[in-house]
Amino acid sequence: MGLNEYINALKKTLPILKSVSEVVLVHHNDADGLTSAAIIQTALKRRGIEVTDITLERAHPLIIERIIKLYDAPIIFADMGAGAAKVISEKNKGKNTIIIIDHHLPSKVDDPKILNLSTRAYDVNGDKDISASTAAYLFANVLGENRDLAYLAVIGAIGDSHHRFGKLVGANRLALEEAVKRNQVKVVEVDGKEDYYLTVFGGSIPISKFAKELTVLGAVGYYMGGPDVGIKTALEGPNEEAEKLLEKLDNIKRKAFDKVLTKLRTEGLNQTEYVQWFHVHDDFAPMGVKVIGEFCMEIRDMDFINPNKYLAGFQNMPPTVPKLGEFNWKLVKVSFRLPSALEERVIKGEMPGYTWLVSKAAPHVGGDIDACHRHACATTFDQGLEKEFIKWLNYYVNEYLKLARIIKSS
Repeated sequence: MGLNEYINALKKTLPILKSVSEVVLVHHNDADGLTSAAIIQTALKRRGIEVTDITLERAHPLIIERIIKLYDAPIIFADMGAGAAKVISEKNKGKNTIIIIDHHLPSKVDDPKILNLSTRAYDVNGDKDISASTAAYLFANVLGENRDLAYLAVIGAIGDSHHRFGKLVGANRLALEEAVKRNQVKVVEVDGKEDYYLTVFGGSIPISKFAKELTVLGAVGYYMGGPDVGIKTALEGPNEEAEKLLEKLDNIKRKAFDKVLTKLRTEGLNQTEYVQWFHVHDDFAPMGVKVIGEFCMEIRDMDFINPNKYLAGFQNMPPTVPKLGEFNWKLVKVSFRLPSALEERVIKGEMPGYTWLVSKAAPHVGGDIDACHRHACATTFDQGLEKEFIKWLNYYVNEYLKLARIIKSS
Protein backbone atom coordinates (compact mmCIF):
# COMPACT_ATOMS: atom_id res chain seq x y z
CA MET A 1 0.00 0.00 0.00
CA GLY A 2 1.13 3.56 -0.59
CA LEU A 3 0.56 6.75 -2.55
CA ASN A 4 0.02 5.07 -5.93
CA GLU A 5 -2.64 2.79 -4.43
CA TYR A 6 -4.31 5.80 -2.87
CA ILE A 7 -4.43 7.64 -6.21
CA ASN A 8 -5.90 4.52 -7.84
CA ALA A 9 -8.54 4.41 -5.11
CA LEU A 10 -9.43 8.05 -5.80
CA LYS A 11 -10.23 7.03 -9.38
CA LYS A 12 -13.21 5.07 -8.02
CA THR A 13 -14.96 8.45 -7.69
CA LEU A 14 -14.98 9.01 -11.46
CA PRO A 15 -18.02 6.80 -12.27
CA ILE A 16 -19.90 8.39 -9.35
CA LEU A 17 -19.28 11.95 -10.51
CA LYS A 18 -19.52 11.26 -14.24
CA SER A 19 -23.15 12.29 -14.66
CA VAL A 20 -24.02 14.31 -11.53
CA SER A 21 -24.91 18.00 -11.73
CA GLU A 22 -24.73 18.85 -8.01
CA VAL A 23 -22.54 17.89 -5.06
CA VAL A 24 -22.69 18.85 -1.38
CA LEU A 25 -19.23 19.60 0.00
CA VAL A 26 -18.78 19.33 3.79
CA HIS A 27 -15.41 20.32 5.22
CA HIS A 28 -13.48 21.49 8.27
CA ASN A 29 -13.00 25.18 9.13
CA ASP A 30 -9.22 25.46 9.63
CA ALA A 31 -6.64 26.33 6.95
CA ASP A 32 -6.36 22.69 5.83
CA GLY A 33 -10.12 22.31 5.59
CA LEU A 34 -10.67 25.62 3.79
CA THR A 35 -7.95 24.96 1.21
CA SER A 36 -9.32 21.42 0.72
CA ALA A 37 -12.70 23.00 -0.01
CA ALA A 38 -11.16 25.56 -2.37
CA ILE A 39 -9.44 22.79 -4.34
CA ILE A 40 -12.45 20.49 -4.56
CA GLN A 41 -14.89 23.31 -5.36
CA THR A 42 -12.70 24.51 -8.20
CA ALA A 43 -12.14 21.04 -9.64
CA LEU A 44 -15.84 20.18 -9.55
CA LYS A 45 -16.95 23.50 -11.03
CA ARG A 46 -14.50 23.00 -13.89
CA ARG A 47 -16.42 19.81 -14.65
CA GLY A 48 -19.71 21.73 -14.66
CA ILE A 49 -20.83 20.44 -11.27
CA GLU A 50 -22.66 22.83 -8.92
CA VAL A 51 -21.30 22.81 -5.36
CA THR A 52 -23.23 23.47 -2.14
CA ASP A 53 -20.63 24.34 0.51
CA ILE A 54 -21.07 23.56 4.22
CA THR A 55 -18.29 24.31 6.70
CA LEU A 56 -18.31 22.30 9.95
CA GLU A 57 -16.37 22.38 13.18
CA ARG A 58 -17.32 18.80 14.07
CA ALA A 59 -18.88 15.87 12.23
CA HIS A 60 -21.42 15.38 15.03
CA PRO A 61 -24.05 12.65 14.43
CA LEU A 62 -26.97 15.12 14.64
CA ILE A 63 -25.29 17.42 12.12
CA ILE A 64 -24.60 14.52 9.76
CA GLU A 65 -28.22 13.40 10.05
CA ARG A 66 -29.55 16.86 9.14
CA ILE A 67 -27.27 17.25 6.12
CA ILE A 68 -28.34 13.87 4.76
CA LYS A 69 -32.03 14.73 5.24
CA LEU A 70 -31.67 18.14 3.59
CA TYR A 71 -29.91 17.07 0.39
CA ASP A 72 -30.53 14.49 -2.33
CA ALA A 73 -27.11 14.59 -3.95
CA PRO A 74 -23.67 13.01 -3.52
CA ILE A 75 -21.93 14.34 -0.40
CA ILE A 76 -18.18 14.84 -0.22
CA PHE A 77 -16.53 15.16 3.19
CA ALA A 78 -13.10 16.81 3.18
CA ASP A 79 -10.66 16.96 6.11
CA MET A 80 -13.25 15.16 8.22
CA GLY A 81 -15.49 12.13 8.11
CA ALA A 82 -12.98 9.26 7.96
CA GLY A 83 -13.33 8.44 11.64
CA ALA A 84 -17.09 9.08 11.53
CA ALA A 85 -17.73 6.78 8.55
CA LYS A 86 -19.68 4.29 10.64
CA VAL A 87 -21.95 7.02 12.01
CA ILE A 88 -22.34 8.53 8.52
CA SER A 89 -23.41 5.11 7.20
CA GLU A 90 -25.93 4.67 10.02
CA LYS A 91 -27.48 8.09 9.44
CA ASN A 92 -27.42 7.78 5.65
CA LYS A 93 -29.27 4.45 5.54
CA GLY A 94 -28.30 3.95 1.91
CA LYS A 95 -29.79 7.31 0.79
CA ASN A 96 -26.91 9.34 -0.67
CA THR A 97 -23.56 8.44 -2.15
CA ILE A 98 -20.84 9.59 0.27
CA ILE A 99 -17.21 10.27 -0.69
CA ILE A 100 -14.71 10.98 2.11
CA ILE A 101 -11.40 12.67 1.21
CA ASP A 102 -9.44 12.73 4.46
CA HIS A 103 -6.09 12.06 6.15
CA HIS A 104 -7.34 11.03 9.60
CA LEU A 105 -7.68 7.53 11.04
CA PRO A 106 -10.67 5.84 9.35
CA SER A 107 -13.36 3.69 10.88
CA LYS A 108 -14.19 0.55 8.92
CA VAL A 109 -17.60 0.37 7.31
CA ASP A 110 -19.04 -2.12 4.83
CA ASP A 111 -21.44 0.06 2.89
CA PRO A 112 -21.54 0.36 -0.93
CA LYS A 113 -22.78 3.95 -0.56
CA ILE A 114 -19.70 5.03 1.46
CA LEU A 115 -16.34 5.51 -0.23
CA ASN A 116 -13.98 6.20 2.69
CA LEU A 117 -10.84 7.49 1.00
CA SER A 118 -8.66 8.23 3.98
CA THR A 119 -4.95 8.25 3.24
CA ARG A 120 -4.38 6.31 6.46
CA ALA A 121 -6.12 3.27 4.96
CA TYR A 122 -3.39 3.25 2.30
CA ASP A 123 -0.47 3.68 4.73
CA VAL A 124 0.08 7.33 3.77
CA ASN A 125 0.85 9.15 7.01
CA GLY A 126 -1.69 11.88 7.71
CA ASP A 127 0.42 13.45 10.47
CA LYS A 128 3.32 14.53 8.27
CA ASP A 129 3.30 13.06 4.72
CA ILE A 130 -0.09 14.26 3.50
CA SER A 131 -2.54 16.93 4.56
CA ALA A 132 -6.23 16.85 3.69
CA SER A 133 -5.56 19.60 1.17
CA THR A 134 -2.89 17.51 -0.55
CA ALA A 135 -5.32 14.57 -0.63
CA ALA A 136 -7.86 16.97 -2.16
CA TYR A 137 -5.23 18.08 -4.68
CA LEU A 138 -4.62 14.46 -5.72
CA PHE A 139 -8.39 14.01 -6.02
CA ALA A 140 -8.65 17.14 -8.17
CA ASN A 141 -6.02 15.79 -10.55
CA VAL A 142 -7.92 12.54 -10.87
CA LEU A 143 -10.93 14.61 -11.92
CA GLY A 144 -8.95 16.57 -14.52
CA GLU A 145 -5.93 18.80 -15.09
CA ASN A 146 -5.83 20.83 -11.90
CA ARG A 147 -2.13 21.10 -11.13
CA ASP A 148 -2.48 24.88 -10.91
CA LEU A 149 -4.10 24.28 -7.50
CA ALA A 150 -0.84 22.95 -6.03
CA TYR A 151 -0.20 26.07 -3.94
CA LEU A 152 -3.46 25.49 -2.05
CA ALA A 153 -2.21 22.06 -0.95
CA VAL A 154 0.99 23.68 0.35
CA ILE A 155 -0.98 26.27 2.34
CA GLY A 156 -3.11 23.54 3.91
CA ALA A 157 -0.12 21.39 4.79
CA ILE A 158 1.61 24.34 6.47
CA GLY A 159 -1.61 25.24 8.25
CA ASP A 160 -1.76 21.70 9.63
CA SER A 161 1.88 21.96 10.84
CA HIS A 162 3.19 19.25 8.54
CA HIS A 163 6.44 21.18 8.31
CA ARG A 164 7.03 21.12 12.06
CA PHE A 165 10.10 18.86 11.71
CA GLY A 166 11.82 21.27 9.34
CA LYS A 167 10.30 20.78 5.91
CA LEU A 168 7.42 19.28 3.94
CA VAL A 169 7.87 15.63 2.96
CA GLY A 170 6.00 12.84 1.23
CA ALA A 171 2.98 13.72 -0.90
CA ASN A 172 3.07 17.24 0.51
CA ARG A 173 6.53 17.56 -1.05
CA LEU A 174 5.17 16.59 -4.46
CA ALA A 175 2.55 19.36 -4.25
CA LEU A 176 5.27 21.79 -3.11
CA GLU A 177 7.52 20.90 -6.04
CA GLU A 178 4.67 21.51 -8.49
CA ALA A 179 3.86 24.85 -6.85
CA VAL A 180 7.52 25.90 -7.03
CA LYS A 181 7.71 24.86 -10.70
CA ARG A 182 4.69 27.06 -11.42
CA ASN A 183 6.20 30.02 -9.53
CA GLN A 184 3.38 29.89 -6.99
CA VAL A 185 5.61 29.21 -3.99
CA LYS A 186 9.20 30.05 -3.07
CA VAL A 187 11.33 27.96 -0.69
CA VAL A 188 14.01 29.56 1.48
CA GLU A 189 16.37 27.38 3.53
CA VAL A 190 17.35 28.75 6.94
CA ASP A 191 19.61 26.79 9.35
CA GLY A 192 18.73 23.46 7.76
CA LYS A 193 14.99 24.16 7.80
CA GLU A 194 12.68 25.52 5.12
CA ASP A 195 10.49 28.60 5.07
CA TYR A 196 7.78 28.91 2.44
CA TYR A 197 6.44 32.00 0.69
CA LEU A 198 3.42 32.51 -1.55
CA THR A 199 4.27 34.21 -4.82
CA VAL A 200 1.14 33.26 -6.75
CA PHE A 201 -0.61 36.53 -5.86
CA GLY A 202 2.41 38.73 -6.53
CA GLY A 203 4.94 39.75 -3.92
CA SER A 204 6.13 37.28 -1.31
CA ILE A 205 3.76 36.29 1.52
CA PRO A 206 4.94 33.98 4.36
CA ILE A 207 2.72 30.91 4.03
CA SER A 208 2.72 30.27 7.79
CA LYS A 209 1.18 33.73 8.29
CA PHE A 210 -1.29 33.31 5.44
CA ALA A 211 -2.40 29.89 6.74
CA LYS A 212 -2.88 31.22 10.27
CA GLU A 213 -5.07 33.99 8.88
CA LEU A 214 -7.21 31.43 7.06
CA THR A 215 -7.67 29.54 10.33
CA VAL A 216 -8.64 32.77 12.10
CA LEU A 217 -11.23 33.45 9.40
CA GLY A 218 -12.61 29.92 9.58
CA ALA A 219 -12.44 29.34 13.33
CA VAL A 220 -12.70 32.69 15.09
CA GLY A 221 -15.06 33.92 12.37
CA TYR A 222 -17.08 30.71 12.07
CA TYR A 223 -20.32 32.44 13.08
CA MET A 224 -19.51 35.64 11.18
CA GLY A 225 -19.15 34.39 7.60
CA GLY A 226 -15.42 33.78 8.01
CA PRO A 227 -15.17 30.40 6.23
CA ASP A 228 -16.59 31.78 2.97
CA VAL A 229 -14.21 34.74 3.14
CA GLY A 230 -11.36 32.32 3.86
CA ILE A 231 -12.06 30.17 0.80
CA LYS A 232 -12.29 33.28 -1.39
CA THR A 233 -8.99 34.56 0.04
CA ALA A 234 -7.28 31.22 -0.56
CA LEU A 235 -8.34 31.32 -4.20
CA GLU A 236 -7.91 35.03 -4.94
CA GLY A 237 -5.35 36.26 -2.40
CA PRO A 238 -5.47 39.02 0.22
CA ASN A 239 -8.40 41.40 -0.18
CA GLU A 240 -10.05 44.28 1.65
CA GLU A 241 -12.97 42.20 2.93
CA ALA A 242 -10.63 39.67 4.52
CA GLU A 243 -8.36 42.34 5.99
CA LYS A 244 -11.27 44.14 7.70
CA LEU A 245 -12.71 40.91 9.07
CA LEU A 246 -9.29 39.71 10.25
CA GLU A 247 -8.75 42.95 12.16
CA LYS A 248 -12.11 42.55 13.88
CA LEU A 249 -11.53 38.86 14.64
CA ASP A 250 -8.00 39.40 15.94
CA ASN A 251 -9.35 41.94 18.44
CA ILE A 252 -12.08 39.55 19.60
CA LYS A 253 -9.64 36.65 19.87
CA ARG A 254 -6.93 38.61 21.69
CA LYS A 255 -9.31 40.02 24.31
CA ALA A 256 -10.81 36.60 24.99
CA PHE A 257 -7.43 34.84 25.06
CA ASP A 258 -5.91 37.44 27.39
CA LYS A 259 -8.85 37.13 29.79
CA VAL A 260 -8.59 33.35 30.02
CA LEU A 261 -4.78 33.43 30.11
CA THR A 262 -4.82 35.79 33.10
CA LYS A 263 -7.30 33.52 34.88
CA LEU A 264 -5.20 30.40 34.26
CA ARG A 265 -2.02 32.10 35.45
CA THR A 266 -3.79 33.21 38.60
CA GLU A 267 -5.87 30.16 39.43
CA GLY A 268 -3.95 27.41 37.65
CA LEU A 269 -5.32 24.39 35.78
CA ASN A 270 -7.10 21.34 37.16
CA GLN A 271 -4.50 18.62 37.71
CA THR A 272 -4.77 14.83 37.60
CA GLU A 273 -2.09 12.15 37.36
CA TYR A 274 -1.51 12.58 33.63
CA VAL A 275 -3.82 15.38 32.49
CA GLN A 276 -3.99 19.14 33.09
CA TRP A 277 -7.25 20.73 32.02
CA PHE A 278 -9.38 23.87 32.12
CA HIS A 279 -12.85 25.00 31.03
CA VAL A 280 -13.62 28.34 29.36
CA HIS A 281 -17.40 27.70 29.33
CA ASP A 282 -18.78 30.57 27.16
CA ASP A 283 -15.81 32.94 27.54
CA PHE A 284 -14.78 32.42 23.90
CA ALA A 285 -18.20 33.32 22.44
CA PRO A 286 -18.96 34.38 19.71
CA MET A 287 -15.95 32.50 18.32
CA GLY A 288 -16.25 28.93 17.07
CA VAL A 289 -15.15 25.94 19.14
CA LYS A 290 -12.12 25.29 16.93
CA VAL A 291 -10.64 28.20 18.90
CA ILE A 292 -10.16 26.16 22.08
CA GLY A 293 -7.61 24.03 20.22
CA GLU A 294 -5.85 27.13 18.95
CA PHE A 295 -5.66 28.45 22.51
CA CYS A 296 -4.24 25.15 23.78
CA MET A 297 -1.60 25.32 21.07
CA GLU A 298 -0.69 28.86 22.08
CA ILE A 299 -0.20 28.03 25.77
CA ARG A 300 1.20 24.48 25.54
CA ASP A 301 4.79 25.50 26.34
CA MET A 302 4.16 28.46 28.64
CA ASP A 303 5.80 28.52 32.06
CA PHE A 304 2.63 27.62 34.01
CA ILE A 305 2.00 24.48 31.90
CA ASN A 306 3.34 21.13 33.14
CA PRO A 307 5.53 19.93 30.24
CA ASN A 308 4.89 16.26 31.06
CA LYS A 309 1.10 16.21 31.20
CA TYR A 310 -1.54 16.08 28.48
CA LEU A 311 -3.21 19.46 27.93
CA ALA A 312 -7.01 19.62 27.54
CA GLY A 313 -9.30 22.63 27.14
CA PHE A 314 -13.10 22.55 27.29
CA GLN A 315 -15.50 25.00 25.61
CA ASN A 316 -19.30 24.97 25.46
CA MET A 317 -20.57 24.28 21.94
CA PRO A 318 -23.22 26.71 20.63
CA PRO A 319 -26.51 25.13 19.48
CA THR A 320 -26.35 26.87 16.09
CA VAL A 321 -24.53 25.61 12.99
CA PRO A 322 -24.18 28.09 10.10
CA LYS A 323 -26.27 27.12 7.03
CA LEU A 324 -27.94 24.32 9.04
CA GLY A 325 -29.80 26.14 11.82
CA GLU A 326 -30.50 25.34 15.48
CA PHE A 327 -29.87 22.05 17.29
CA ASN A 328 -31.36 20.86 20.56
CA TRP A 329 -28.20 20.01 22.47
CA LYS A 330 -26.03 21.05 25.41
CA LEU A 331 -22.60 19.91 24.30
CA VAL A 332 -19.04 20.59 25.33
CA LYS A 333 -16.04 20.33 23.05
CA VAL A 334 -12.65 19.32 24.42
CA SER A 335 -9.46 19.94 22.44
CA PHE A 336 -6.03 18.49 23.15
CA ARG A 337 -2.47 19.54 22.46
CA LEU A 338 0.87 18.17 23.64
CA PRO A 339 3.52 20.22 25.42
CA SER A 340 6.72 19.87 23.38
CA ALA A 341 8.49 17.68 25.96
CA LEU A 342 5.57 15.26 26.09
CA GLU A 343 5.27 15.31 22.29
CA GLU A 344 8.81 13.94 22.05
CA ARG A 345 7.86 11.05 24.35
CA VAL A 346 4.74 10.35 22.29
CA ILE A 347 6.80 10.27 19.08
CA LYS A 348 9.13 7.73 20.72
CA GLY A 349 6.16 5.62 21.81
CA GLU A 350 6.90 6.08 25.51
CA MET A 351 3.47 7.69 26.03
CA PRO A 352 0.23 7.22 24.06
CA GLY A 353 -0.77 9.68 21.37
CA TYR A 354 -4.24 11.16 21.19
CA THR A 355 -5.33 8.94 18.28
CA TRP A 356 -5.13 5.95 20.61
CA LEU A 357 -5.99 7.66 23.89
CA VAL A 358 -9.07 9.68 22.96
CA SER A 359 -10.56 6.90 20.84
CA LYS A 360 -10.50 4.71 23.96
CA ALA A 361 -11.83 7.27 26.45
CA ALA A 362 -14.46 9.14 24.40
CA PRO A 363 -16.98 6.27 24.00
CA HIS A 364 -17.39 6.11 27.80
CA VAL A 365 -19.09 9.53 27.71
CA GLY A 366 -20.74 9.24 24.30
CA GLY A 367 -18.04 11.28 22.60
CA ASP A 368 -17.78 11.41 18.83
CA ILE A 369 -14.58 10.24 17.16
CA ASP A 370 -13.37 11.71 13.90
CA ALA A 371 -10.38 13.91 13.12
CA CYS A 372 -7.62 12.83 15.51
CA HIS A 373 -3.83 12.97 15.27
CA ARG A 374 -1.22 11.74 17.73
CA HIS A 375 -0.36 15.33 18.68
CA ALA A 376 -3.82 16.96 18.50
CA CYS A 377 -7.38 15.76 18.84
CA ALA A 378 -10.89 16.77 19.87
CA THR A 379 -14.23 15.28 20.79
CA THR A 380 -17.68 16.47 21.89
CA PHE A 381 -20.13 15.10 24.43
CA ASP A 382 -22.86 16.25 26.84
CA GLN A 383 -22.02 19.00 29.31
CA GLY A 384 -21.47 17.74 32.85
CA LEU A 385 -19.37 14.71 31.87
CA GLU A 386 -16.03 16.52 31.81
CA LYS A 387 -14.59 14.99 35.01
CA GLU A 388 -15.80 11.52 34.04
CA PHE A 389 -14.00 11.87 30.72
CA ILE A 390 -10.76 13.02 32.37
CA LYS A 391 -10.97 10.00 34.67
CA TRP A 392 -11.05 7.68 31.65
CA LEU A 393 -8.15 9.48 30.02
CA ASN A 394 -6.00 8.80 33.08
CA TYR A 395 -7.18 5.20 33.14
CA TYR A 396 -6.12 4.56 29.55
CA VAL A 397 -2.74 6.22 29.97
CA ASN A 398 -2.09 3.70 32.76
CA GLU A 399 -3.35 0.87 30.54
CA TYR A 400 -0.96 1.93 27.78
CA LEU A 401 1.98 2.05 30.17
CA LYS A 402 1.10 -1.37 31.59
CA LEU A 403 0.95 -2.81 28.08
CA ALA A 404 4.26 -1.17 27.18
CA ARG A 405 5.93 -2.72 30.24
CA ILE A 406 4.55 -6.18 29.37
CA ILE A 407 5.82 -5.90 25.78
CA LYS A 408 9.22 -4.66 26.95
CA SER A 409 9.68 -7.52 29.42
CA SER A 410 8.54 -10.27 27.04
